[in-house]
Amino acid sequence: REAAIQQARIIQQQRALEDEIQDSIIALSKLPLAASPSSTYTSSNPSPSDADAFRQHVRLFQPGDYEDMIEERNTLNKCGYALCPRPRVRLGHGGEYKLVNWGKGDFGIVPRKELERWCSRECARRAMYVKVQLGETAAWERAGIASIRIDLLDEPKQVKEEEHDATRRLERELESVERKAAQDAKDLALERGDSVDKPTTRKVKLTIREKSVKMAAQEPSLDADGESHLVLDGYKTKFNREPEQK
Repeated sequence: REAAIQQARIIQQQRALEDEIQDSIIALSKLPLAASPSSTYTSSNPSPSDADAFRQHVRLFQPGDYEDMIEERNTLNKCGYALCPRPRVRLGHGGEYKLVNWGKGDFGIVPRKELERWCSRECARRAMYVKVQLGETAAWERAGIASIRIDLLDEPKQVKEEEHDATRRLERELESVERKAAQDAKDLALERGDSVDKPTTRKVKLTIREKSVKMAAQEPSLDADGESHLVLDGYKTKFNREPEQK
């Protein structure tokens, strides 16, 4: 019974994290909150508050969750990059593929749907820069790692100035060490066969006892007529062994 309760609590925690991720997708579809006609913030220089909110929401995302967020923003006719205030580009009539940078070194043939996800190629790079940092493991396996940090391709200027401070650099180094230590501990636990998730509930004690034998073992033997294999659900199959009369 205690094992069933413990398993139910784990499932409940996993579902709570899934609901939290869905709420984060909705919240990210509304960013940036600091965007206005008179605002000086752009996708290359986002508001520090919007940037912090973005990092907090995507830190437990898997790549699939991030794609769902981009699709949600596109449904609202917004650029797929969550810190961009501009609408996504809408191409005119044409085929399913478009020629990009014709005659240049980075010339390419790109699907129309991919181009229409963003307002520009710069925002596409910013979004993909974040996506490659996301983990493939489930959110509940990473929820307890407080040192997970998502970096932006274009950090807010205020944050860039703080990066020059020696204390900030030391803090980043410590976070990197903690992240590596957490990953090493997880890998070691998997090698030992231990459970990675350690719930807060107490452990269930199991006692394995040898079953007592009440009678001596006997080798199998056939019954008297040797036809027990013909019995099915208490009914014995019968065959007409008398020769047919012609």
